Amino acid sequence: MSIINKFFKGVNKKEVVSWAFFDFANSSYALLILSFVFPIFFREVIAGPGYGDFYWGLIVSLSILLGGLTAPIIGAIADYDLRRKSKFILFTLIAVIGTASLYLTKSNMLLIASIIFIVTNLFFELAQTLYDSFLNQISTKETAGRISGFGWGLGYIGGLIAMLVLRPFYAQGFEGSLESTYRLTFPLVALFFLIFSLPSFIFIRESNILKKKESLLNLIKIGFSNVIKSIKNIKKHKNIALFLLAFYFMNDALVTFFSFVPIYANTTLKMSISEITILLVIVQLIGFPSALFFGLLSDRKGAKKILLFTLTIWSLIVILGALAQSKLLFYFVAILVGIVIGSSQAIARSWFSKIIPTEKRSEFFGFNGFASKISATLGPVIFGTVSYLTGNQRIAMFTLLPFFIISFILFLKTKEK
Repeated sequence: MSIINKFFKGVNKKEVVSWAFFDFANSSYALLILSFVFPIFFREVIAGPGYGDFYWGLIVSLSILLGGLTAPIIGAIADYDLRRKSKFILFTLIAVIGTASLYLTKSNMLLIASIIFIVTNLFFELAQTLYDSFLNQISTKETAGRISGFGWGLGYIGGLIAMLVLRPFYAQGFEGSLESTYRLTFPLVALFFLIFSLPSFIFIRESNILKKKESLLNLIKIGFSNVIKSIKNIKKHKNIALFLLAFYFMNDALVTFFSFVPIYANTTLKMSISEITILLVIVQLIGFPSALFFGLLSDRKGAKKILLFTLTIWSLIVILGALAQSKLLFYFVAILVGIVIGSSQAIARSWFSKIIPTEKRSEFFGFNGFASKISATLGPVIFGTVSYLTGNQRIAMFTLLPFFIISFILFLKTKEK
């Protein structure tokens, strides 16, 4: 049996690859809109460098908060009416349209730009929650780690390709006449996102069970009611609750890190757009094999051990990043980030898929989304506020360390099965 056939043993290869291609597609958004090209444009042009960190942290937090509040309800509705795929496609298309609309943003458009971004990121997060819930459907408990890692790994390849293909549009910056060229990056990211999402739209199977027809208002009531029931029955799911709390702290630090590290590199270490591009290429190249390797390792050795290891590395990354005085040391930090960036998230996703009830998978992935999104409303605001008040991004970077330490302790207490 070939290595490829062994890797996909027990699962539908076409469906798994199609599912993973959504990671490939949405990484263009996660990298260029959420982490790199748009944040720098927002800080320098739309908000201005004086208040840029604060406003960027605020709108990232607000968009994620809205996603967190709605994700469990959307998930509960999807579990009830079994129209998971149609909602996934709809939310993705709204996110794509919103991404393209960022082309319209300019200086003196802080409110409009903020609204467009908040709506776009809200639906991106909702689509991601439903996408994650398909992991139970396309994998088994024995293969969830490798399949999740395969998706994250393919995502880094997608992000790398999008970044390199679109580099001519953003590499020269946005001064003067170059601004319109720079802004073309946003609709082109939207096009990349849409094209490579199509396999998941076409080949992921929708449930064949007869769907329950209800009005939108009744679906919202049912979804809200089911979420309340799950919260009231939390004593039956103590291990899941502990996992979500641990994930809350881990994701808070990760989202904040991803949202600010290009700005940090540009402002504190005086790295150019080209140097930041090299930094991110390093992360993406290492991220692909690392996510695959650690995904396979988690299936064999257990997700808990591997995740705790990655959290230790993340703590080291924060310390080195905050103390780095040279660009060379920050490139070394990028290597460490590449090793654990996809691994930690892929392993957490696969671990969670193994401990939740199958019949409520969308709802519980909604709670997972809720934990990640509510957590991410705190970190960016703290980072942005500390940076603004102290005028020192290094101090702001150190605020991430307690989140990784608390997450480590809570995951240590969480049962693996």
